[in-house]
Amino acid sequence: MSIIKNLKIAGISTVFLALVSCGNKDSNSSDDRQEQRDRITSIDWKIYLQGRSFPTKARVEINDTLLLDECMTKNQFDIDRSTDPQSISMEAYSVPTEGALKIAITDLGSHCGDGDDSVFFAQDNVPFDIVKTGRKSEVIVNL
Repeated sequence: MSIIKNLKIAGISTVFLALVSCGNKDSNSSDDRQEQRDRITSIDWKIYLQGRSFPTKARVEINDTLLLDECMTKNQFDIDRSTDPQSISMEAYSVPTEGALKIAITDLGSHCGDGDDSVFFAQDNVPFDIVKTGRKSEVIVNL
């Protein structure tokens, strides 16, 4: 083979290796970006009920998503009634958008299923704060 053909083959091989190498870096970069997105899309929450107590049995919805129904046997979150003010803590929940936080709390009555469901709290555009403590951030909602 001539020197020119050898140089062309070497050049093509170099380009091919560079492309394969970049492809692997993109995969790692994609994983890194996904991890960053996951960190940004979920955050711990604390919802405080100032000056009032939660109903004996409550249903809590945020942005029309059911978070808690105390008439159901299994719930991911629960109300801490032993603190003052009473609160709900949620770990790794979605990050709220400014002006788009809608919260509804329904009083299910002390005996579930008795048909006495009534709106305890309902508000659109609920204000919230994002508080950073050390490496951890938390959404704080005072109702």
